[in-house]
Amino acid sequence: MDWAVISAVAEASAAFGVVGSLIFVGFQVRQNSAGLRHAAVQSHISAYQDLYSNVINSGEMAEILWRGVQDPTKVDGPELLRFFTFTSKILRTYQGLHWQWEKGVLDAGLFTSMSTLLEDMSVTPGWQYVWRERRHQYDPSFQKFMDKMMADGKGKALFPVEGEAETE
Repeated sequence: MDWAVISAVAEASAAFGVVGSLIFVGFQVRQNSAGLRHAAVQSHISAYQDLYSNVINSGEMAEILWRGVQDPTKVDGPELLRFFTFTSKILRTYQGLHWQWEKGVLDAGLFTSMSTLLEDMSVTPGWQYVWRERRHQYDPSFQKFMDKMMADGKGKALFPVEGEAETE
């Protein structure tokens, strides 16, 4: 057998090996990206759930939030600080969700279902007050998103007041 033929066969085998390795690496990168995407989404969903656990587990925080969203002038001093801190934490969580949605990490359906709660909150006097006071602290893209949401005013009463019937 000629050394040139052996060399050509070896080079062809090596080329196939390189191509196969690159295909395998591409597959691994896709798998890793999907795993990272799912982990990021799960992390935000957990943060979202933990956030609302604060209200469920604390009667005091539920009372502050209740009064604050209905009429922000009904909270002052340390309660006002807690109200602003809690609503800011919620807005930061949603800003993260919004960013992930814009980057294609978060599925549009999941983002829409999760942001519906924010839409409902946005029609309350307390949320509108907090947004006016703290809007400048958020990313311009999120500001646009929130401004449009608030201008549309499509949210439903998040906490129906006794005696008021909710309309469809």
